[in-house]
Amino acid sequence: MFTLKNKDQARLIHNFFRENEKALLIVLDACNWKILKFLREDWNINVVLSRGSSTFDWLTRTFTVPLEDVVYISSNPYTYLLKKVRKNFKRVIDLPLLAWDEKLNTVHPQSVNLFVKENIIANEKKIIAHYMQPHAPFLTKTWLNKYSHDFRKDMKQLKVYYLAAIAPAARKEFTRAYISNLNIVLRYVERLVHFVRTFERDMKVVVTSDHSEILRGVYNPFNKFRKKIWLWIPWILGMFRFVGHESNSRLRELYEVPWVSLQ
Repeated sequence: MFTLKNKDQARLIHNFFRENEKALLIVLDACNWKILKFLREDWNINVVLSRGSSTFDWLTRTFTVPLEDVVYISSNPYTYLLKKVRKNFKRVIDLPLLAWDEKLNTVHPQSVNLFVKENIIANEKKIIAHYMQPHAPFLTKTWLNKYSHDFRKDMKQLKVYYLAAIAPAARKEFTRAYISNLNIVLRYVERLVHFVRTFERDMKVVVTSDHSEILRGVYNPFNKFRKKIWLWIPWILGMFRFVGHESNSRLRELYEVPWVSLQ
């Protein structure tokens, strides 16, 4: 593995679609590149810099110029809220409106695969496939899921992150569930890549992420959660540790994302 920490991911994305006649960009939401490397040691993972520490930041700062021949297939609810971003694509397919799993409170990666395959078969040559995983809610069985809610209505998922921030046991379970979630979605990614190699052998494939995810719990004096009065005491006592991600973060770790060429 070699690291390219000064590479601008947004520029790489636009170059990827401009330079290739057929291209598939796979986005894993909130993917920590170190965990990805742990699970896929054989992947040649470059580390590049995203322009956002949350999906909202990433979408608005990355897609600032038209990609008129690109179809964006997204399982993240933010995509259908950002009208200024949407107009820069040939078409946006909003899976939260078409394939939402009420029990899981998310879009299953199988649905992403189905829509991507349909578009490739329909002769779409440039596609972004945005999986919701490894971001919570989790596909794996975990007691943390009972603290999840309808992500389409409240995309902050605060209950899960608050719990992981103040309770070491919850933080440990959050990490386990996150790794399991990433492992699950990677299996679907690999199935999709196998399909691409069979159906469109000359289509280039890159795996990346919109932003990273902090799992171990860090001291973050700028985090907005600290504004909650009931968190002052545990923060002072050293019991509160930031977990997850946030908008406009000052933590560089949240901007470091993988860039993996699979074909």
